[in-house]
Amino acid sequence: MIKQQAGFTLIEIVIAFTILAMGSILAVNVVAQNSIRVSRVNQYLLMMSTLESAIAMVRNDIALQPMRPHYEGEQHNGYKWVADVLSNESTGASTDNEYINLYTVQFSVFHPRERQQLTLKTIIADS
Repeated sequence: MIKQQAGFTLIEIVIAFTILAMGSILAVNVVAQNSIRVSRVNQYLLMMSTLESAIAMVRNDIALQPMRPHYEGEQHNGYKWVADVLSNESTGASTDNEYINLYTVQFSVFHPRERQQLTLKTIIADS
């Protein structure tokens, strides 16, 4: 008569460790992908903040002096921005000499060490 032994066989232990390893790899992969997504969202938010500041700076500048063809700057967070005036149109009533100058301006925001870049084309009015 064969005595029955208590415990797990070697194959059961190997299968259990394989399932545990696969679950751990999956969990680490999910956490890594989420941290990459959060990092990209943070970069995008910083670029949007830099873009808003750049637009405000250009608007304030044209309120004080004539529009220049090129603007550039850098924020404290390391992001740089460039604004290029692409076109100029004047609109106004023919009875008076008050015109509104509309400028098509292309803004680009980037970080020297990052591959991501944000570009926006907008119209800025100068009265």
